[in-house]
Amino acid sequence: MRGFAEKPTIDLVDKRYQVFVSSTYEDLREERAAVISALLQIDCLPAGMELFPAADDDSLTLIKSVIDDSDYYLIILGGRYGTLDKTSGKSYTHLEYEHALSAGKPTIALLRSKPETLPTTKTEGSDAGRQRFNDFRAELQKKNCRSWLDGGELALAVVTGVQHLKKTRPGVGWIRATEAADDKLKDELLKVRREMDSMNAELEQARRRNPPAGSEELAQGSDRTSIIIEFEGQTLSYEATWEEIIRSVLPRTLGAGTDDDDIVSTLASLAREHADPGDDLGPVSISRSSFSKVINQMVALGLIEGTPHPLSPAARLWRATPYGVQEGCRLVAVRRKE
Repeated sequence: MRGFAEKPTIDLVDKRYQVFVSSTYEDLREERAAVISALLQIDCLPAGMELFPAADDDSLTLIKSVIDDSDYYLIILGGRYGTLDKTSGKSYTHLEYEHALSAGKPTIALLRSKPETLPTTKTEGSDAGRQRFNDFRAELQKKNCRSWLDGGELALAVVTGVQHLKKTRPGVGWIRATEAADDKLKDELLKVRREMDSMNAELEQARRRNPPAGSEELAQGSDRTSIIIEFEGQTLSYEATWEEIIRSVLPRTLGAGTDDDDIVSTLASLAREHADPGDDLGPVSISRSSFSKVINQMVALGLIEGTPHPLSPAARLWRATPYGVQEGCRLVAVRRKE
């Protein structure tokens, strides 16, 4: 039973790919046997003229139908062009190759190196035959081709060539009838998979819109912490609630996000608000430890996350998470009047 390539499916079983092996026959018996053995070793189904030993119009029609049902087409060229078709003047092997191309089959041509060194019994005996052979060989060299000189090289060329086609141009393939799931079952499995993917995506979004597990044990809301400011070589410590800090910083991270300098400036402004009216602070900065404490706490609370800065890979942008967006909007929202 052929596989189902016309629409997406779930791979339930292994596929076996059918490879049509084309060549002249009498002069390449041993080579064909080596190729067929190599194909069987990589779980392919070889098909070829062993099924149709007579080269005539009736068998050519049947061969074309087998090529149509194959996933790949492989041609071995030794030193002979082959028996001619009376109508076209081309060899049956040549006609098979042309049909494979017209059917859109991925092809591999296995060309014997130095064909001139072959015995005369394995080459064309006339000038016209040799010319047709040379022309056909030149035609094959324009497409996907590999060279070989002995059985070992030929088998290796088959294995590497077909395995490459399996990855780059996977065919329809064949599967056992007893292992083939019908279309209805495949559609049901695909439906379940899509529903699961959709549910997982929704769960991930829901997770990101809620605080992380265990965050209730972290300092937040009205809990207080200290902010250390630095100015003119001195340091001062001011206390603020985490709600005040988050209310100041979180809105800055909405949208495209903000950088370290903007958060430091925001925290410095908050510290000024908590300074004594008589303090003449002048230009101030926030200590690195205070900045790191605020960032780490807001990340742990699931409010913000760091991303690489698009203009400076060494720096970071701080953006509100989906949960942080909700909290940021809540903190700056207009309250009802009592």
